[in-house]
Amino acid sequence: MGRDYVTIKIDVERNASGDAVAKRLRGERRGGIPWMVILDADGKELVSSDAPSGNIGCPVQPEEVAWFAEMLRRSTTRLDDDDVAGIQAELEAYAKTLRR
Repeated sequence: MGRDYVTIKIDVERNASGDAVAKRLRGERRGGIPWMVILDADGKELVSSDAPSGNIGCPVQPEEVAWFAEMLRRSTTRLDDDDVAGIQAELEAYAKTLRR
């Protein structure tokens, strides 16, 4: 994923300016945390973790993992289909260990 993405965590609980940043990025959308958004180089939103069924949070259910893979497909410029499928398979395997 590092070929295409820079990951930044904004802790709205511990960072005074984090809440303002989260509000700017999320706007009026509501839902749980964690919440993710993928931005382009100019800061424009490409896709968020707000799936048609709601925020996927930490993707562990099959539909959440599928949406995360869709987020990658919608925003990647360097990952190919096999890369995304590999990431999805790893998430699915990890999620299964949590559901045991």
